[in-house]
Amino acid sequence: MTPIINDFTRLLGIQVPVVCAPMANVGGAALAAQATLGGGFGFIGAGYYPANKVRDELETARSILSTAGRMRGGGKLPVGIAFFGWKFDQNPAAASEMLDIALEAQVQAIWLSFGTNLRPWVDYVRSKDRVDTHKEKTLLFTLVNSVDEAVAAKGWPLDVIVAQGIEGGGHGGNYAPPTFSLVSSILPLLSPGDPLLLAAGGLANGAQAAALLALGVAGAVFGTRFLLTPESTYTAAQKAALLAAGASATVRTEAFDHARGTLGWPDGVDGRGLRNALVADYEAGLDAAALRARFAAHASSGDPDYAVVWAGTGVGEMHEIKGAQDIVRQLHQEMLQRLRAVRQLLDDSGDGITKSSM
Repeated sequence: MTPIINDFTRLLGIQVPVVCAPMANVGGAALAAQATLGGGFGFIGAGYYPANKVRDELETARSILSTAGRMRGGGKLPVGIAFFGWKFDQNPAAASEMLDIALEAQVQAIWLSFGTNLRPWVDYVRSKDRVDTHKEKTLLFTLVNSVDEAVAAKGWPLDVIVAQGIEGGGHGGNYAPPTFSLVSSILPLLSPGDPLLLAAGGLANGAQAAALLALGVAGAVFGTRFLLTPESTYTAAQKAALLAAGASATVRTEAFDHARGTLGWPDGVDGRGLRNALVADYEAGLDAAALRARFAAHASSGDPDYAVVWAGTGVGEMHEIKGAQDIVRQLHQEMLQRLRAVRQLLDDSGDGITKSSM
């Protein structure tokens, strides 16, 4: 594998600047570990997990990576784990316990998002790192949906900022600009020594990731693409719905959170998923209790019309199920192809544009 070398791949010791996004209750240890084994970096979506589940998932990830020979000589566990700030604020004692479990497991990275006061949790991790000076620093990621959020986050002791555009599947700010516009606005505000910037939101292929690298971001985060893997916990019906979805099949809505009872998100945060009968009922004004009852009644049947199927706007470009390792490798090859093609636009000296492109 020809590595793509930049500050982000050096930071994590990976070959491909591709991240498998943390997806709560959908992307666990198996998905994260396989993304890492493919040459990228995977996150466990632990937003709704209790402490014992956090411990179990990290042990599973360690087992998978050890079996594959990635844990020789000890060191950091080469996956990340992600938590919701608003859930932490509901139960700070449980939050501290889960962070302690992650730190004791020597997870390589922790991703914090969707909280109105994330800074204390960032400082909590950093304080633990200062105590355990014999261990490598834990890398800290946070998610932003606006330029103002990015400006605030760059002053924190973080390693990576993930800028998620409005196209992203799952939860995000309904006020976010499109992904390319968002990162284009943030990049000029970052200086050497500031956190690295990754892009997320609606990405479907390596060509888009290559374009983002050319723009100046350090890597790309994919979510929906990794739902179409054997390792994701989506049902066969949910995966079939994703494969059948067209380019305009998604919608931003609060329907899914009302149906599941997963409320408490910060103002302006909703979710993007496939439009279905559940969304239609919500938009028609069905009251919350009836919506929850209808969702529960269909849960055992696996009917995707009454299921939560998160998806970004790029879902219409996804046409197959394959393993997470293979997805990372495919994205890598697509990135290399486009980066090499762009390089050919320069003349031999690298100072001008070739005549054939004029």
